[in-house]
Amino acid sequence: MNSKLKAVGYCRVSMREQVEGHSLEAQETNIREYAERQGWELVRFYVDAGISAKEGSYRPEIEHLLADAKAGQFDVVLVDKIDRFYRHLRGLLAALERMRTWGVSFASVQEQLDFTTPWGKLTLTVLGILAEIYIDNLRQETRKGLHQRAREGMWNGSIPFGYCKGLCSRCDDPNGAGYCPEYGTADKSDGKRLILHPIEHQGVEKAFALYRTGRYSDAMIADELNRMEIQWPDGRTIPLRQKGHRGRSAPGVFSRDVVRDMLKRVFYTGKVPYYGRDERGRSRKRKEPVAIYPGQHPAIVDEDTFRRVQELRKAVSTVPRGKHRQVRVYPLTGILRCGYCGGTMRGSSTGGRRYYRDATNLEHKGKCPQGLVREAEIERQVVGILRDLLAQGRDDGAAEAERIAAVEARWERVQELYLLGEIGRERYGEERERYDAGKKPLQKTVLGAKITSREFAALEETAWNGTLPEKKKRLLQLAIEAVYVRGNAVVG
Repeated sequence: MNSKLKAVGYCRVSMREQVEGHSLEAQETNIREYAERQGWELVRFYVDAGISAKEGSYRPEIEHLLADAKAGQFDVVLVDKIDRFYRHLRGLLAALERMRTWGVSFASVQEQLDFTTPWGKLTLTVLGILAEIYIDNLRQETRKGLHQRAREGMWNGSIPFGYCKGLCSRCDDPNGAGYCPEYGTADKSDGKRLILHPIEHQGVEKAFALYRTGRYSDAMIADELNRMEIQWPDGRTIPLRQKGHRGRSAPGVFSRDVVRDMLKRVFYTGKVPYYGRDERGRSRKRKEPVAIYPGQHPAIVDEDTFRRVQELRKAVSTVPRGKHRQVRVYPLTGILRCGYCGGTMRGSSTGGRRYYRDATNLEHKGKCPQGLVREAEIERQVVGILRDLLAQGRDDGAAEAERIAAVEARWERVQELYLLGEIGRERYGEERERYDAGKKPLQKTVLGAKITSREFAALEETAWNGTLPEKKKRLLQLAIEAVYVRGNAVVG
């Protein structure tokens, strides 16, 4: 018995238990009497009223309790019964282990468990070891389950913006009641497959369409989405808003970060990415996906739009941009070199005119006679030279392009067979090695093999002038390693 211990009580009843007459007061009374018998100082209660303790439910007061425990504000947590604290073993063991590392003990009145005693501390240590084994095994099983869901084309985690479960008659989506025109109507799905949210998916479409123009940054798109209004079938208009997260954040405005994450989601193409988990069971979502599978949900954006947006993002990733500045892509950046010093040339604008500047002069690393290079003039020269070279080697290039297409088609078929389970991992690995070995030599052939007939047509003068900057940059990077200039003329 230790009179110096500071204790807190935790009480909970679900909504059903409230209706059936279970009393929070009875729990509090039992906790007070137990603390008094032990000689503990009961400093406060944390109460979650009308909230279930089932796995995945959000309980604000228990989160508050755990935060205070970590901060060292008390010595022991006291409950009337264990199921008031957690109903599922994983949550209970994880919470006990966390509190143990913080130096906070636990006691239950009805089960007569008191981890402040010597035997109780030994029991808690054993439970901690069991928790570690249990949770580690559970992580492995969870990884398997998440990967299998992805293989089956099912989503993992919270529902992405733009989609809903389609359970309109019993909708609990944050953007349901009072926001969605389909709320309360007949169900559109069995809840196991996602459908397009009638309002949200229009915001996703607009975000991708705006970015693809090459004239909007993430912040500018966020501003556009925050001004966007959707019209209901009855003529009413409603402002677009993001979904929010149940128990954490309410639906609200779009930010630059929200738009950035939206534009990077391959999920919107109708596919399901699987990112895997690290050794501690945490998601690797900031990394590249381990695998991508066909999804059971409808696509919001097509493959071409998604690919072009990713290319543009990569092209402008190193370009600093203000909130309201347009995205500026200089097609020859990374390709153009100074014919005097060999340094790189960087895109810049002065007085509304676009140029390339020698990085040696720009960064004051030395003095070079190279002046400003007019973007339009040097681009015209480079494209003209490239057009002539491609015309000379087009016949050989077409044959090589066909060989590349055949290798790609075989690899796509192998992936389909693997996903369907018709070939094993060993055969899949062999085919991957064959694909890599067959593709690399072909990629080093003449220019015509790297640029398809459709892309070759884009080099015609009238088509080139109407081509987006990011596509120009991609075509030039495919065909050219470096272009050397002196003054405003190509010299190599």
